[in-house]
Amino acid sequence: MSLDALVQAWGWALLNFLWQGLAVGGVAGLLLVLLRGAPPRWRYAVCGLALGACLALPLLQCLDLSPAEGQFVDELESLATELPALVSAWALGVGLMLGRLGLGLLWVGRARRRAQAAPPLWQARLDALAARLGLRRRVALGLLPELDGPIALGLLRPCVLLPASLLTRLPADLLEALLAHELAHVRRWDYLANLLQSAVEALLFFHPVVWWLSARMRAERELVADEISAELLGDSHRLARALHALSELPATPAAPRLAQAARGGALLARVERLLAPRPRATGWKLALPALLIAATSFVVQASTRSAPEEAAPVHSVKGVVEAPPPTPVPALKLPVNAKHVMVIDENSGKVLMARDPDAVVPIASLTKLLTAMVVLDAKLDPKEELRITADDVDRLKHSASRVPVGTTMSRRSALEMALMASENRAAAALARTFPGGEAGFAKAMQAKIRSLGLVHTSISDPTGLSPANTSTAAEVAKITAAAARYGEITRITSDQKTVVPVNGRPRELHNTNRLVGAKGWDIRVSKTGYTEEAGRCLTMRIMSGLRPVTVVLLDADGSAQRLRDAALIRKSLNKG
Repeated sequence: MSLDALVQAWGWALLNFLWQGLAVGGVAGLLLVLLRGAPPRWRYAVCGLALGACLALPLLQCLDLSPAEGQFVDELESLATELPALVSAWALGVGLMLGRLGLGLLWVGRARRRAQAAPPLWQARLDALAARLGLRRRVALGLLPELDGPIALGLLRPCVLLPASLLTRLPADLLEALLAHELAHVRRWDYLANLLQSAVEALLFFHPVVWWLSARMRAERELVADEISAELLGDSHRLARALHALSELPATPAAPRLAQAARGGALLARVERLLAPRPRATGWKLALPALLIAATSFVVQASTRSAPEEAAPVHSVKGVVEAPPPTPVPALKLPVNAKHVMVIDENSGKVLMARDPDAVVPIASLTKLLTAMVVLDAKLDPKEELRITADDVDRLKHSASRVPVGTTMSRRSALEMALMASENRAAAALARTFPGGEAGFAKAMQAKIRSLGLVHTSISDPTGLSPANTSTAAEVAKITAAAARYGEITRITSDQKTVVPVNGRPRELHNTNRLVGAKGWDIRVSKTGYTEEAGRCLTMRIMSGLRPVTVVLLDADGSAQRLRDAALIRKSLNKG
């Protein structure tokens, strides 16, 4: 085949792949839906086979075209003349993508050279884990300061790199869990798979289905490694705690996609899966009988509906047969960790779940929702500059703060810092600068509590640091419902992050509720809280379909357990 004929054949192959890729994506998407309850390695295999098909289809079509078959009908001749330009543009794109891949490989090589050997104790721990996994290749452990978590690199001489700071910032058992995750990648040759995957991305960069399949494949790869490492450790909760601890450390965009990082995929979703595993789907051999049973059930139900004499009718006064009332949805009964729980459907007012909701307990920084409402009710100038003073410093818990004494910010910025980042000094400044000072604020707070009908709520400071700030899960739900009527509060607490001016310079804030902005979550109001007396607390209004639901969790044992509780509740609501 001449060069011109080859260009023509490849051009037509690329054009045809536009619809062929959509077809492959449709089939893969259907299979992924059917396998959503199956082990992640099945979905990983589907993504891998689909990517292979995406590469094979244009190659096979190009090889199958002979010069004799290159004679096109008149209406396609004009398009055929544009194929050389199309192939040239494709080649330019591939060159750029391969250059990007080459830069990633250069980073990998440089990282290996710059890494320092880890302490012998940790190398020995890694060797022991590798032996338990059946790894025959020696895996070196190195330290690289600019990383934000462990990564696995290399093919024939694999290594695991981690920042030295993790040796002191994470407990030994949690760091060992992260190392087990990286070794799972090494055992599965995921570095090679990722390299091949990146090559497919480079060759078929123009098709969105390829990028979707590739991203899904990387996410499933992390889930597979999680399963292997959890099995090795014999404790999935230990790995979940390790991932959650890693998620709370600041991230830096250092490692390229070629590196297999413990931060990979959706960290929150991975923690949810480890803490609350989904039920396994049945094997494929049962799929056909299951479909037949479902079809039979549908036919039986349809015939039952057509026979009113079997439907236990209810007669009205006029003698007209009416349908029986719908069966009420049962309350959620879930193995949540929080000691005090309230879940309310705000449309109907129905309590969907309650656990000791009337016990009076400390509520920590959930207090800041009331603080914000009191400040907003006063209609103070949001642009007025406030200065953090020594009076705003926490003398009770000696909590850390990112706003030193002397910091200036607007009242609006202080409100955002108090609600989104749970900054205690900002909340204290809002109360101190209230009309009448702290005494005026306390008086307004008591009036707000009475107006909301809160009979078991007591607030003694605007931050929530005092254990005397108490309420019940039932009344916190009322507080959350009231906060949802303030547009400023819903805007601030439903943002994943924002930028506010502090000392005249922009400062980025991140929501203390890691669920805000996470996939599958539609959160309209949110506030977290923690003190030693209150435990981990969370209140939020979420959308479950079209209905708003208020969720209150008080006194959970830890951040990971609080996250698990929220995930269990959301999944149960979605099923309902």
